[in-house]
Amino acid sequence: PAPAPQPAGMPAGMPGGGVGADLMGGGVPMPSAGAAPAPITAFDKGGLTIRFALSKDPSNPSISLVDASFTNSNASPLQGLVFQAAVPKYMKMQMQPASGTTVPPGGQGEVKQQVKLANSMHGQKPIAMRIKVEYTMDGNKVTETGEVSGFPPGY
Repeated sequence: PAPAPQPAGMPAGMPGGGVGADLMGGGVPMPSAGAAPAPITAFDKGGLTIRFALSKDPSNPSISLVDASFTNSNASPLQGLVFQAAVPKYMKMQMQPASGTTVPPGGQGEVKQQVKLANSMHGQKPIAMRIKVEYTMDGNKVTETGEVSGFPPGY
């Protein structure tokens, strides 16, 4: 029989067609761009929701890219948004500047920020992250902290 057609986006030279090789080889399947997990809700309180869309660096499986999106279901905008995160010593983190500091009201827009995580214990220890978010709503300064869990295996 003729060999199965190569899936779109897969390099032609990958043995076993890429994804199937991991199933037989016993290795941890590496998430691919086409199989990105559903976004996780990192924070949801006081009308502010922070969701993390996850992807992997195709050239290095220990690097995860987190696209954080901030939405606001309140009637008033959230102003002066500052997002901070901390990771354990076995991880390194780079945060890009946020796309803005005001989260529009009523879910009518979002602020985005990308975080790059390098996990030196990839495959042995999961991603762990503590977050702190600060903003002002209706003249009141709000500071919230939390821990983000629920990162899928392999990230």
